[in-house]
This record gives sequence, C-alpha cells and structure tokens, in this order.
Amino acid sequence: MNRDRAQRAAFCSALPYLTEYLTAQGRAAELRDAVTAVLADTPVQDAVAGLGIPRYVLEDGATVRGEEPGPGGILSDVVPHAEGERYSCPDGWCGRHEVREPGGPVPTGGHCWLRDRALVLTRA
Repeated sequence: MNRDRAQRAAFCSALPYLTEYLTAQGRAAELRDAVTAVLADTPVQDAVAGLGIPRYVLEDGATVRGEEPGPGGILSDVVPHAEGERYSCPDGWCGRHEVREPGGPVPTGGHCWLRDRALVLTRA
C-alpha cells in the first residue's frame, strides 16, 4: 500500500471523530474542504495541513480499522483461525477493510466515509 493510500485509509477511519471534533470548534467547513481536496487526489498531508491533526493519526504504521499487517508486520503468537468475509471500500480507493468472523455479525458502520458508500463483500 503506498503512503498516500495508507494515509487516505487512516483519514477515512478518523473522519467520524474529526467531524465531531472540528464541528464543535466551528471548523466543519475546513474539514469539508480537506475531504474535497483528498477526493480530488490532493495528497492527504497537503489537504489536511491546516487542520492540526496530530502526526500519529496519519503517519506510516498508524492503526487503521481492518488493516492487515503487511510484510514484516506479522504479529507473533497469533493463533490461526478460519478466515471470514472481508468487506472493503467499494472501489479500493481508501483501502479500508472490515472483517466478519465466520458465523459473526456483519460489521456495523461498514462505510467508507470519504466516498460516502457502504463497504462491499470482497472475499469470502
């Protein structure tokens, strides 16, 4: 996953919180402008520069909902289990994923906040 795509996923995951927080500060229009810029393929770092988002929210290696560990990021002491269904951003744009464990409920809030679209089943 390239750096900007990873930052889009992190930004997408943080949008519900950022919306609440910046709206309370009277800065909702600034966030809408940043979202519009990101959707127009402006690099995330550039689009959110004036919002005061802490670096750790968008930096490489930030935890993104549903993100799977990449090469070198394999967790030790993990017990293998049956793979469930995977719900993803409808066009893969932000890289967000939610996993439904076998027999478990469909993930709630399965929504790409940037694209304003429901996540779709991509793998069973």
